[in-house]
Amino acid sequence: MEKGKISAIVPVYNGAQWIGVCLESLLAQTYQNFEVLILDDHSVDGTVDIVRAFQRKDPRIRLIQRDQRGVSSARNEGMREADGEFLTFVDADDKLDSRIFEMWAAVLAGGESDLALCGYRTWDGAEERSTEEKSVNSEYSANKIECKNYSDNYVKNIKIERFLSDYILRGNSHCWGILYRRSAIGGVSFREDLTIGEDMMFLMDLLPNLKRISILDYEGYYYRINRKGAMLRPFLPSYMDEIKSWRMAAEMIERDYPAQRSRANGILAVSAILVAGKLAMLSAEERKKYRDCVKICRETVRQALRTAGAKRELPDGYGIKAALFLTWPALYLNLYHGWKGKEV
Repeated sequence: MEKGKISAIVPVYNGAQWIGVCLESLLAQTYQNFEVLILDDHSVDGTVDIVRAFQRKDPRIRLIQRDQRGVSSARNEGMREADGEFLTFVDADDKLDSRIFEMWAAVLAGGESDLALCGYRTWDGAEERSTEEKSVNSEYSANKIECKNYSDNYVKNIKIERFLSDYILRGNSHCWGILYRRSAIGGVSFREDLTIGEDMMFLMDLLPNLKRISILDYEGYYYRINRKGAMLRPFLPSYMDEIKSWRMAAEMIERDYPAQRSRANGILAVSAILVAGKLAMLSAEERKKYRDCVKICRETVRQALRTAGAKRELPDGYGIKAALFLTWPALYLNLYHGWKGKEV
């Protein structure tokens, strides 16, 4: 392990359309002590040729070719192969601001925090619109009383339960946009049996290892969005991992952080309702094949909302959705299909 070095782990599969933009943003970093590990899951669209062209220009890029085993497996292999004292995960279709490595490293160099997080912007890939997107930063806006100044920005240091309550349980459960101290990760790895929720469970599994987290009020990560709408994609059995992952998280929270149990179970109920919405997009005939999935969604909502305070944690409109789904599940799915089906 090289002190001060950042290892950026980038899983990719058939990313020829955007891997170049990602690599350019990494190589443009003002902080120079880093390596980039590209974990290619047997791409067949020219991704490897693009990466090798970048390699010839900069030896800090390492290409690791592998069988197609998924993003969690790729990230785990990247962690095993990385040389840096610090690790970060970057999605192959995203990009970084050129100063973020420098800022992250300055925050963690003091040795007091285990993670440094930054805000992010959504981005559709169009350069002329990349700075016009609405900021989706976390709730940690600059506060001159609580924060210390760093390069015209602010850093807020928080403890673990606050990270759970105000970050993971407020919709920021992704593994990217974070610099990790390698020693804090220890033996934690991504759960390879999950295809959805693996980011969130990685953070949940990390919590016992952490002592303090630093939040930068700085939007250093650009997250590419799909304007066609991911929620209009057809149901796949793997979408049930959304429920599986949040159920595991809720169980961990009830055991270790009971003050957050109502919020966790509220999210679990919402996750099950969202998966039910995906099922509703199927035709009535197709839906018959997934009766068991509908039952799991319904029972998950029922059990989650039995937790004291969980109903109060539901976003606007979800209380009505939950009541209708629990009382008349077939009617709910048909109504949802008729409403959302028009958008397909």
